[in-house]
Amino acid sequence: MTRDLDDRLPDFDADVMIVGGGMVGGVLARALAADGWSVEVVEPRRPDESASFDRRLTAVADAGWQYLDTLGLVDAPQAAAAERIREVRVFDRGHFGLTRITARSAGVEVLGYVMPNRALGERLESLLDGPPAGEGRVRYHRPARYRQHATDADGVSVEIHHDDDGTLTRRARLVVAADGAESAVRERADMAVTRREYDQVATVATAMPARAHGGVAYECFTTGGPLAVLPAAGGRVSLVWVARRAEAERLAGLDDAAFAEAVDEAFGHRLGGFSGLSPRGQYPLTLVTTNEPVADRLVVLGNAAHALHPVAGQGFNLCLRDIRDLARVLRADRGAPVDPGDPARLERYRSLRAADYRRTIGLTDGLVRGFSLDLPGLGHLRGGTLSFFDGLLPLKNRLVRATRGIA
Repeated sequence: MTRDLDDRLPDFDADVMIVGGGMVGGVLARALAADGWSVEVVEPRRPDESASFDRRLTAVADAGWQYLDTLGLVDAPQAAAAERIREVRVFDRGHFGLTRITARSAGVEVLGYVMPNRALGERLESLLDGPPAGEGRVRYHRPARYRQHATDADGVSVEIHHDDDGTLTRRARLVVAADGAESAVRERADMAVTRREYDQVATVATAMPARAHGGVAYECFTTGGPLAVLPAAGGRVSLVWVARRAEAERLAGLDDAAFAEAVDEAFGHRLGGFSGLSPRGQYPLTLVTTNEPVADRLVVLGNAAHALHPVAGQGFNLCLRDIRDLARVLRADRGAPVDPGDPARLERYRSLRAADYRRTIGLTDGLVRGFSLDLPGLGHLRGGTLSFFDGLLPLKNRLVRATRGIA
């Protein structure tokens, strides 16, 4: 697909340079290589040190899981390590009212999967030994750090500092920033962002429930933030408890038994208690969105473009749709050679992503603000709204379509 253009522009080291080799950058590299592009990835950590491929679990909607499968990223170990979500139950702590969304009512086999981040990382690593015939190549620079980039008429020169090889300059036609919410590439390009401080912290762990989870994912709204209890493989559950900073500090000081008891109390004892907690992690929450996700031969995607609140589990799913759409617009038209940094093509990507950004960011931010208010009588109103919404199947199915990235 790209070879004719390569012959005319021989001074490039790669078609696309990706800064950030975590879950987003790694999947993007795989997607672009599958389309025949040559890709280089700058990643500051070694594979076994990645902050992305840690012991956390991630909820992936069924459409996102299918996309990973088309990229060859769902092998037998990855599938065995994931747990299916067959039902979602949403309720407000201490008040009546419940919304249930089932795979059957939504007309799908499953609503999604809960996968270990490490399993995805291991699968990506296994594909680096040698791409199948006809695919592009992926080269990693790691541990290495992005320093700066400069754009000219034909491409981009990217300066990186490699721990083993010192400072290098690599030429590409397109740079993609996938280096997280505090993106160095985005900052260097002076791209404006909008921030909303939630004054909340997510406490994350896994645990063994006393009763079987049955493939049910729970979203329990409390006055301090949502508590998600997601089904995981081996009968375990993933806990994501969002609380205001002061409460999060108190939770951090509890031992495992006391923390498990606090989760069970907030959760309304629906699974009979929790034991066998994994080590806990805490993550401050801020909504970060770029005002424009593209610039001259530059695309900002993933958390670098939109770091979302974890409510409704939309973060990584939105990232996967970024990857899918960028790969689509970079493909050749009717076999013609393509410059991946072509401004018209990048504008097409920006336009393609705009509606999804508005819808998904608006949904998550609205849920956080609406369910975090603690005013007299508001809890009963929220409970009544959940009960009312539960009886509206067309609206529930529309919500499922939105969370799957289907307009």
